[in-house]
Formats: sequence, structure tokens, C-alpha cells
Amino acid sequence: MDDPRIKRVLKRYRKGAMFFDSSMDLTNFGLSELLQACRCSEAALAAPRELDEHALTYFADRMGIVFDQQQFDYFLHSYVRAAFVSSYYGDTSARSFPAREDGPPPKVPIPKGMYWRSVRPVDGEERYEACALDEPSNEA
Repeated sequence: MDDPRIKRVLKRYRKGAMFFDSSMDLTNFGLSELLQACRCSEAALAAPRELDEHALTYFADRMGIVFDQQQFDYFLHSYVRAAFVSSYYGDTSARSFPAREDGPPPKVPIPKGMYWRSVRPVDGEERYEACALDEPSNEA
């Protein structure tokens, strides 16, 4: 079932790069479409997922765009929207637990003048790096 508390974002990473250089909100795609494109379970979408040939072809056909697989890797990320973190993680009916949209929980310390920035997933895990506030960001 589609849950408006979950935000799904397609991120493009240059091969070998840690930071994404472009992103696209996939909220207009329903959960059933995403499951069809990714050929996985709803729970599997809670973690970042590198898109394979099938998924990229599906999205290319639906969006009318070209994905350059020679230069870039594409990942589907799912996030709990910042406004719903408390209610979502406290909801016993929630079936998957994606990362928070705004980075790690507040109990994880971050130096003053820094912010959390999403970086390339490793082994299907969402990762963040602390960056200086004056660094450019292209967060979704």
C-alpha cells in the first residue's frame, strides 16, 4: 500500500563517486509500479537499491528519458519524511523501516557547522557523511 509518509528518490552517482549529482522524486510512481520495476518485495525497498537493467528500462519507458549506464549508477532510495518520523517509527502497522529523510537520529552527534549528507550506499545500506554547511548540496 502506498504510504504518503514515505518518500522515494532516484539518485544518480557518477561511477566511483561518493556523492550523487542528480536526483528525482518518484512520489508519482505508486508502490505497485516500483515493485514491478524493481522486481522485489516492499521490505526490500526500505534499503537503497541499485537499479538493474530491467528497472532502468522500465523507468526509461515510463519517463521518456535515457539512463547512461556507462557513466552512472542509479539507486532508488526510500526515506521516512521528516515530518512523520515520530509517528511512522511508532506505528506498529509499518511494514518496512527506511532511513530518515533528514539523516541519522538526533542522538548521533554532529559537529557544529556541519550537516548530514547522503552518500553512495554500500552493501544496501543508507549512509551519511557530515559536511560543512558552506559545501554545495544537491539533496533531493
